[in-house]
Amino acid sequence: MLVAATDDAEIHLRQLRGGPVTVLERGPTLRGESHGIASLLRELGIVATAVADADFELQRFGVTLIGGNANWYPRALEQLTAAAQSERGFVVIWHWEPLPYPGVAGLPRPRLHAREHAKVLLRDSRATDPHTNARRLRRLARRGLPDLLVVSNAGGREYLAEIGLRSNHVPLGYHPIQGRDLGIERDIDVVFIGALDVPRRKRALRALRRGGVAVEAAGGWGNKRVAGDPRTELLNRAKIVLNLSRHEGQFSGARLSLGMANRALVISEPMFRPEPFVPGVHYVEAPLDEMVGVVERYLADPEAREKIATRGHDFVTTELSQVRSLARIVELISGLHG
Repeated sequence: MLVAATDDAEIHLRQLRGGPVTVLERGPTLRGESHGIASLLRELGIVATAVADADFELQRFGVTLIGGNANWYPRALEQLTAAAQSERGFVVIWHWEPLPYPGVAGLPRPRLHAREHAKVLLRDSRATDPHTNARRLRRLARRGLPDLLVVSNAGGREYLAEIGLRSNHVPLGYHPIQGRDLGIERDIDVVFIGALDVPRRKRALRALRRGGVAVEAAGGWGNKRVAGDPRTELLNRAKIVLNLSRHEGQFSGARLSLGMANRALVISEPMFRPEPFVPGVHYVEAPLDEMVGVVERYLADPEAREKIATRGHDFVTTELSQVRSLARIVELISGLHG
């Protein structure tokens, strides 16, 4: 259950080790923009500093929070795994990149495309496919890391439990950098944001266009058009934002939050364990072979489209805020050492 931020969050952290929080970021930015964890912790009254991997130094006291994917921080991991627990403080990983599905999902094993295979073979720290991520977490667990593992999707938590790793589910949550409702005219029917070199997505986009859906595919996270103010304007012009996954059934909370934050209707193919999002309430779910008809229906019915879009927008910008998620992580830390 999500909880509101509390005034004694700072007291909880001081009870741990008496030190500050160091937040690892991918250089100064993540996907072209700061993910803001350190600044949000400071809003909770917690002493927090963001550092890049190249600038990381072990701290005996306090907390190190690794957000996103531990693979992104090879220098920090080298120091943390080599140090005794008494010399490295308390380590938290908040993992929000893909993981394999648990057996109960009944979904096929995620298949990697050529670029993903190349990153694995080259031991590229940017590799973030489900299998690489799982291997890294298993290796860290054998070294006693982290002290607290948090994952952003419920399916990931189920998978980790299957392989014997204990974790907690805390959604990534909405941050204002994801956008807001500008109240402008929505003159673009359908938008998709995401990497366009994924074979499964290419096939899905071709099928939608053959069916008459004019999808504006804006590209992946490295494209300046899909970051900051240009992205906010684009999503505010969109009536519908699509979620087309890399792998069948994959959860993509970030893409859902983006669409909802900008009050576009999100139409997504089915995802395994999509909570805290609820299909039919916060977004519309449609299998790929039915998506053309579902898109056409909601383009033709502005009232139904705006009703769900507004519910999704209200949900992510209030109940699913990243401040609430961080407050939950603070409670988990203090519960382990309070």
